[in-house]
Amino acid sequence: MAADFDQPWPDSLAVVVSLAIVAGAAIGTGFGSPWLVGALLVVVALEALRRSTRWPRGAVLIVVGLGSLAGWHGHLAVGGLALASAGPLDGWVEFVTDPEPRGPGTTAIVEIDGRRFVIDAYGRMGRVLGRHTAGDRVWMSGRTAPIPAERMTRLAHRHVSGTFDLEFAGDRLTPRRMSLAANRVRSLLARGARSLPEVERSLFAGLVIGDDRAEPRWLIDDFRRAGLSHLTAVSGQNIGFLLVAAGPLLRRLRPGARWVATLLLIGWFGVLTRFEPSVLRAGAMAVLAATAFWRGWRATAIRMLALVTGALLLVDPLLVASLGWWLSVGATCGLAVLGPSLVDRLPGPRWIAEPIGASLAAQLGVLPVAWFVFGRVPIVALPANVLVGAMAGFVMIWGIPAGLLSGLMPALGSVLQFPTLLAVRWVIVVARVAARIEPSLPAWVAGTVHLLLGAFLGHRPRRTDEHH
Repeated sequence: MAADFDQPWPDSLAVVVSLAIVAGAAIGTGFGSPWLVGALLVVVALEALRRSTRWPRGAVLIVVGLGSLAGWHGHLAVGGLALASAGPLDGWVEFVTDPEPRGPGTTAIVEIDGRRFVIDAYGRMGRVLGRHTAGDRVWMSGRTAPIPAERMTRLAHRHVSGTFDLEFAGDRLTPRRMSLAANRVRSLLARGARSLPEVERSLFAGLVIGDDRAEPRWLIDDFRRAGLSHLTAVSGQNIGFLLVAAGPLLRRLRPGARWVATLLLIGWFGVLTRFEPSVLRAGAMAVLAATAFWRGWRATAIRMLALVTGALLLVDPLLVASLGWWLSVGATCGLAVLGPSLVDRLPGPRWIAEPIGASLAAQLGVLPVAWFVFGRVPIVALPANVLVGAMAGFVMIWGIPAGLLSGLMPALGSVLQFPTLLAVRWVIVVARVAARIEPSLPAWVAGTVHLLLGAFLGHRPRRTDEHH
């Protein structure tokens, strides 16, 4: 019989603890809007008062204690980013990120003696920097300097301490085993995509492993205007498709071995996709879901999201400064809280209602984040996501095996990647058309349209059994 996961951690307690940790991390790091943090604290206090009689004894102390712990840890984490000394520095440098073209130069984050720096290189040094990949270890010389405050806000979640002005790059060591294995797989996928045209090849890399560095500027702008940028940010959907593809092999294993193999597969995919904040959230939820299934626990999606969000922020409170993290959390929250209800209330067959309901739920989930950060919410995002959802999913689930086989057998690349080409081109066409027809409306108008649509569907009667 399944263990009752509800009793020790009710949904309400898990959510309130998570909100308290979020508020504590935001206060401790200083990377939170005062009014937003204040609103979180009010919600936590009111919910704690309302629910305290139904929670296990000592639950309120847990809420206050973990929130305070997150604040204390956040304060220490920000203090740890202070650059101890500026000046000349040389030593073995390990690349934390893949070098990325940025305007006329190249940008990368590296780690030197346990501290992280951002390098902006131009000209010859930029070309030298661009030859490396994440995990490479290179002997470098240069000068360190404090990082500007406005840039610190954007890079804090990567634990960047300062800037590094690259002057010399020399010997290179073999990357560590996990990085070496991941880079070989990425190289194989890149070879397997050579039969695709340049633009389609760049989007293929973004959809499959979240590598959008080669995407042209016009494509990035179209995706943003159409509300499709999340497709090239690896998330739970990618991990879900990966586990579906591996399902026939995993089901052959005993439960314990299947659980270990699932965790190893999730970890390997995290290394392959560079453990971006959205990957951390998705991977941690996948691990918790796999563990709950193996142990026979009943765990709702909202409880798992709350526990994962709180736990990861306790470990690394600087994640509170990551936009990708919050977009991922917001979309997942929308799917967990609103998704099932919206699907049940949409008319028509379930195979149509499910993608529309999921897209609307995810859009409503990211609405506060997008509104607050970007000041706009694309109205075309809902139909655009519905139109590309199946094709983008096909690229994700077909992309890795087809790309690997094409890399191993280049002669078959054109045949194996022809379905990929059609699917990727469909995504590009939808993004281009949606970006062109997106009206230039104030953010509050677009946001109100989404909220009214959600409210309308929320008041519709649930579908009858004949639709199921």
